[in-house]
Amino acid sequence: MDELIQNVRNVHAKNYLNEAIAAYRTGAYRASLIATWIAVCVDIIEKLRELSLSEDPAAKKWEQQLDKIQPNDPRAMLDFERNLLNIACDELQLISTIEKSHLERLKDDRNICAHPTFSDDGSQFSPPAELALAYIVQSANYLLVHPPVKGKVIVKRLYELINESSFPEGEEKAFTLLSSENNLGRVKDSGVRNLAILILKRIFRDETGVSQELLNRLSASLSAIQRLYPEIYEEVISNKLAGMLSEANDTRLKRIFPFLNLRNELWSKVEYAERVRIEGIIHAMGSEEISKYQVTRLVEINADIRKQVFEKIDRLNDVEKAKAIAASPSVFFKDRSIHLFSESLSFNSAEFRGNQLLLPISSTFNDKDLESIFNGAIDNTGSHGINQVLNAGAIGAFFSGLYTETKAAPLNHRALWENFWERVSEKGFSYNALREKLIEDQYIAPNEDEEDDDEIPF
Repeated sequence: MDELIQNVRNVHAKNYLNEAIAAYRTGAYRASLIATWIAVCVDIIEKLRELSLSEDPAAKKWEQQLDKIQPNDPRAMLDFERNLLNIACDELQLISTIEKSHLERLKDDRNICAHPTFSDDGSQFSPPAELALAYIVQSANYLLVHPPVKGKVIVKRLYELINESSFPEGEEKAFTLLSSENNLGRVKDSGVRNLAILILKRIFRDETGVSQELLNRLSASLSAIQRLYPEIYEEVISNKLAGMLSEANDTRLKRIFPFLNLRNELWSKVEYAERVRIEGIIHAMGSEEISKYQVTRLVEINADIRKQVFEKIDRLNDVEKAKAIAASPSVFFKDRSIHLFSESLSFNSAEFRGNQLLLPISSTFNDKDLESIFNGAIDNTGSHGINQVLNAGAIGAFFSGLYTETKAAPLNHRALWENFWERVSEKGFSYNALREKLIEDQYIAPNEDEEDDDEIPF
């Protein structure tokens, strides 16, 4: 009980609970019940005033009624006291319905303790020690140690906070911030629900554009709500997401792609009608929009969209195809990327496709992939019969990077690179960065006519 009393927030309620504990310890259990009930009443009134300061409309309404009670009007005081638990539960949501029922019993027993019973034998109600102790613990745990929950005002403040650039984009930091008792720690269920709805509206209904940074913050906020209030989160997603998507025009519906990259688990909540629209949007997009809305990133995590993306990519010309894949290189595009590299029609396209399509996924290559890349590079004829890969000015850096990234993967790494080096050397190409690595790993030997530079003799 000593530890319990230290956690009581309000100093006035703490004083009354101290009296209740002192009475309990001396065996004055009736006095203990009376003091415990007063502590409950004082705590509710103080929380009501605290919420009123934060512009909670329900709290302001009841504070105004409380302020109208005159000191010489005990009947009005009693009426307000009788309604306190209803206000705390139904209006302010400081306690749950079950907690209210327990505290109602405390109120009833307090009334019996405070007033004569007029029994025939003259005996009075004497609560057992266990009952007095239970009421002390229940009052503290249900009410006295907790800050007041917050409603409409806190929702507005948190929504504005989420839109600030200082709000974290990572899920863990967002959860730490929002789980604070000053934020979502003890907010009304209706407040949590409204905040989740506001976030979804910002994404799919607001005509104002949504930057990637803001989308990260909005998604991290939804993740925090999901962890703190999973039932409310599930209810909002199930009841609201489908409607918002169906009402969104194509411009707003395109936001589903970067949103799913953050929260792909919500794809199951997208109804079939909207999936048909999304399919149509993918097929109507150009390569620039595919890149802008991160559509190709979804091939990694969403099998349904992957199929549509493949169909769209295959209908693009090679230049558009390379741009779209380069936005989010993926092992799912491996064969297409190797083919694009092999069919490069210019020095610039060869360098771009090698560095942007192949290198990012090169750690996944196997022997067959490497062999296809080497054959494609050597057999390339460009648009005028001139090899656009091997002749590209910076292609040596690509081959050097590819060598490093594939060392751990292919089983025949040495044989493949030795053969490639022999073939390009026969064609008169020598890429210094690659050559140095091959010599360092003893895949090839230095040229016999190479000698270390002598020191200048003067």
